[in-house]
Amino acid sequence: MIGNDWDTLTPPALGQGTPRLSVSIVLPAHGGQERLDLALASLAVQTYPDELIEAVVVDDHSAPALRLPPVRPANTRLVRTPDGGHGAGYARAYGAHTSVGEILLWMDADMVADPRFVEAQARWHHIHPECVTLGRVRFAGHIPDDPADLLGLMRSGALHHTLDDGRHHAWVERRLTDTDDLREADHLGFHAYVGAAAGLRRGLYEIAGGVDPDLDLGQDTEFGYRLWQAGAVMLPERTATAWHLGPGETFRTRLPSERFRTNVLAELMPHPHLYRERVPAERRRVPLVHAVVDISGAPYDLVRGCVDRLLDSAETDLLITLVADWESLTGEEEELGELQLGLRLTQANYLRESRIAFAAGTPRTAFPSPFLLEVPVVRGLGQVALSRLLAGAERSRAGLTELFPATATNAPGVRLWRTRALARALRAQEEGEDLGEVVSALHGRYRIHGGEEILTDLSLYRSVPPLPRRAPDPRAGHGEEPPRSAPDHYAPADTCGEEPAPTGGGRYRSPLRRLGAWIGECWQRVREAHGGGRTDGRGAGER
Repeated sequence: MIGNDWDTLTPPALGQGTPRLSVSIVLPAHGGQERLDLALASLAVQTYPDELIEAVVVDDHSAPALRLPPVRPANTRLVRTPDGGHGAGYARAYGAHTSVGEILLWMDADMVADPRFVEAQARWHHIHPECVTLGRVRFAGHIPDDPADLLGLMRSGALHHTLDDGRHHAWVERRLTDTDDLREADHLGFHAYVGAAAGLRRGLYEIAGGVDPDLDLGQDTEFGYRLWQAGAVMLPERTATAWHLGPGETFRTRLPSERFRTNVLAELMPHPHLYRERVPAERRRVPLVHAVVDISGAPYDLVRGCVDRLLDSAETDLLITLVADWESLTGEEEELGELQLGLRLTQANYLRESRIAFAAGTPRTAFPSPFLLEVPVVRGLGQVALSRLLAGAERSRAGLTELFPATATNAPGVRLWRTRALARALRAQEEGEDLGEVVSALHGRYRIHGGEEILTDLSLYRSVPPLPRRAPDPRAGHGEEPPRSAPDHYAPADTCGEEPAPTGGGRYRSPLRRLGAWIGECWQRVREAHGGGRTDGRGAGER
């Protein structure tokens, strides 16, 4: 199966399979006893084996407290959320935690389900553990009087004709239409996920981290996003129809308002870009790109040349993890070797940079970020290189996008892994298989070649060249200051070439000597802060 093209999966026809997996149906509820009675009555006559069904009603502090009606599945439990926890997200998470089924199905407590609701979804989970089935959600134009009335409609086959008046979630139908029922879904495929009638295997639920209990609104959208990054195969199952009873509760299943998506969800979800662009950098809790640079054994100058270029990228929505043996940096300076002193310099230089993290081992994925960027320390990315990689990845929808120099060199290329493709590949990879080949088979591969302004081979230089200078601001000399985000002493990498350091006439300074210069400069800045010394405006990142 390539991407989300689920056509290669062939579940048994309804009534033909041999069910073996237990199913837990989680129904979060806050009040609405009469509609809960109807919901449980509809689950009492499912075509899936009764002994494999567990219904868990989660009472979210209802007053008066909810009770279980006489007509319900044989194995039905009522649990109440503990004091201190409340809201739809908490109720869903608590219900999943207290249930035991191998398959989790979500259903709102104000809905009634078609008799095939459970079977139609469970058959997919028997053949593929990474499926997420999306039931068809409708809004009822008629509300049955009581459970007996509802059961009469179900037995006579008049349920669809009586309840369905054509109202549905328009945005879901548009997404399905535009993507051939998600077979050709792009990075926004998760927008079709509606937690009011969806199913998945418990293992996948745990891999994705479960529903966020702190979100009282938008929890389905955010969980759908994480399922997508975890490599889930989302597919619509229209036979699994469930109806919301009446128009009064439709707000519970709408997408959150634009304000909520911008102020809350966009902090947790880099996609869609429209909302993330409005979030200040300091509030972006999940970056679009998680870049990893293994700096073990690399000299300090080389590390600075690579990392500073990443920080100077036009794409700022990223986190950079520097991988090295940081635990070795103990003891006195005179006991450390030159490479260890270089690591200490690196750590001191980037310790206050919010987009830099330090790790002893290479992370396997970027989850929940959509992309993992692997940058060899000998590679210097131009200012638009990452943007070009991201554009290529989105255009091709490839699981692995690689950037190589236009001229052949022995240095490795830069790799941009799509997190959902990498997650699936890591689960499918067999011993001895190349991970890149597995990702290529599951999600495709795309290669880009760039010139020196896009990708610099830092290993060719005796000492690492400085960052390219930015073009002078056209407003200079007209009384206007250049914008703070584009200081006038740098030029975009795609407009200016990088000047190599001279090969003669100068002398290379080891990290030990640079350490002395760095300490002296720090002391100078302390003096300036107290009113003494020079004030030439240099910052820590411009040495």
